[in-house]
Amino acid sequence: MTDVHRDEAVIIGAGLAGLSAAIHLQNQGISVQVIEAQDRVGGRVHSMRQHGSNKEAGGTYIGAGYQSVVGAAKDYAIELIDVTPTLEFFREQELVLNGEIIRQSEWPKHPANPFPENDKALMPWNYSRILTVRENPLKRPEEWLDSSQAHNDISFYAWMRQLGLSEDAINLAYGINVSFGSSAHDVSALLMLFRAAFSSSQRKHAKKGIIGFTALNGVQRIPEAMASALKKETHLGKVVKSIEDNGRSIEIRCADGAIYKTPHVICSIPLAALRDVVINPPLGELHSQGIKDIPSQPTTQVFLAHKSKFWESDGLKPSMFTDGVAGMIAAARNGDDPTEVTSFTAWTMGPHARYLDTLPEEAAGKLIIQEIEAIRPSARGQLEFLGLKSWGADPYAKGGWAYFRPGQVTRFCKALRMPHGGIHFCGEHLSIANRGMEGAMESGKQAAQEIINKG
Repeated sequence: MTDVHRDEAVIIGAGLAGLSAAIHLQNQGISVQVIEAQDRVGGRVHSMRQHGSNKEAGGTYIGAGYQSVVGAAKDYAIELIDVTPTLEFFREQELVLNGEIIRQSEWPKHPANPFPENDKALMPWNYSRILTVRENPLKRPEEWLDSSQAHNDISFYAWMRQLGLSEDAINLAYGINVSFGSSAHDVSALLMLFRAAFSSSQRKHAKKGIIGFTALNGVQRIPEAMASALKKETHLGKVVKSIEDNGRSIEIRCADGAIYKTPHVICSIPLAALRDVVINPPLGELHSQGIKDIPSQPTTQVFLAHKSKFWESDGLKPSMFTDGVAGMIAAARNGDDPTEVTSFTAWTMGPHARYLDTLPEEAAGKLIIQEIEAIRPSARGQLEFLGLKSWGADPYAKGGWAYFRPGQVTRFCKALRMPHGGIHFCGEHLSIANRGMEGAMESGKQAAQEIINKG
């Protein structure tokens, strides 16, 4: 017999965006059913507890100014841990170019440094961030969607060329293990300026001296607590295949045969995964084209244990930022002593992450270890592969986050945010003033408010 459910509203996706929408609707007296394709809640907030020590594969740290996320943790009695002492160590890493280790102290006068004279002390991993803060025309993050800023919806490459940077400087400032796209040609400068304006605005909300938090036993505890606060238990394993709005009610059909009927739907499925869902009547041209064209960032994390403090024997910092397949190798400090390295995570983005996705997990882990050992011989035989998380290979995410190519902000952002009959949309990519976990919370509440405003 077909499993048919009827509810006042159905939320598709149990990440922070969907759960934020569900909580907001429930607080207004609306009966809500959340459905989720995966076997857990949290979406792209995923604590890899099987590897211990608060290893995070999704939302890693909670910014100190994340008012919605910090507020949710307080509401549900989730203990937050100040990670400021630990984050300080992220500034202590070695640069690796073409297999050569370059200490930060060597970088300002190194022959490979192509940055302008006044910026030669800046490291490649933070140069583009500093530029977008220093040269930012946005007074508030939400201004990124103003028509007056459309001229900045150009490639990040073109924007940096306008500042007078050379080709070599741009390639180094935004060409190594990039967070958005595959190069500076592939991402809109407007997105990068928004990101910088958001970061600056967050610092105004943070308590002095605190950079960020994690949650005791994993950040995923926050969405888990939000789901537990709902009157109806989240239905897991519900892979949505179609959403049909006949004008009177909306019917959602899932791969396991379950059917949900409701007058209101909020869809928080990531754009890349939403391409697999049939929506009738079809979305408008711009909305449909945006879902098809807007890319999602390949992102893979490889978790490693260590058998010795090999970095003490070579005198180098334990963390490294490389231009190779290992990406950024971050030494985690999740114990009681913030100076103690508890494990390593190799963060690989873009084309290198896409390549790792073509390999079996064990082969990918072996490759990362071989890369590290080739760079620093003291690590030979000292690293052990624990596991990995590829967001690009995750069928329900298909990437770590959506990003906008040049021209896509002005063309698609407004259309993607528009409801389609009784179907509303949310997700970090639809946030107006926030990024990351905070953006997801904002967009979920916004979509819920659209339903409430209908009366």
